[in-house]
Amino acid sequence: MFFAVPPQRETDGVGAAPGIFWMLVSPNNRPLGRASGCHPTYGECWDAVVCLQQGHERLRVVESTAERTGQWCWWAELDRTVVAVSSRSYLRGRECTYNVERFLEAVPKAAIVSGTRNTGRDGRRARDDDPAPRWSGRTPPTGIRRLSHPGSATGTPR
Repeated sequence: MFFAVPPQRETDGVGAAPGIFWMLVSPNNRPLGRASGCHPTYGECWDAVVCLQQGHERLRVVESTAERTGQWCWWAELDRTVVAVSSRSYLRGRECTYNVERFLEAVPKAAIVSGTRNTGRDGRRARDDDPAPRWSGRTPPTGIRRLSHPGSATGTPR
C-alpha cells in the first residue's frame, strides 16, 4: 500500500513538504513493516519498493530495544541504508523476531498495488499534529540500544 502523508506543521509556521510512504500488509491487512521515511513523489516511493524486492536477499535486519520503553523494534538495512522499519513495537523479543520473519517472507512475493491512500503521518486518519515518520536514511533511530541476536545485530544477513 502507498500512503500520501500531509505536510507536517513546522514551529515557524512554514510547512514541510508532503510525502509518500509504503507499508507492507498481510492478506488480512495486518501491517508487517513500512518505509523508513517518506519519499517526495509517488514514483520514487514505487522505485524504493521495487528496489527492496530486488535486493531482499541482501537485507540486514537489526532487532533492538528502545532504552526509554524497553520495547522491541526492528529495522532493515539494504546496502547500509535503513529502508524498512517495524510498524509497531513489541513487548517481547520473540514477538519481534516472529514479525521480522513474516516481513522477510512477504517482501519478495508481495504484490505492488497502484494508487495511494490519504492518511496521517502514522498511517491512520489525518491529523495536523502528527510527528514525522520514525526513521530515515542511514542513521538508526535515537534512543535504541542494539542487542546481539544471531543473524541480526551481529551483521549476518537474514
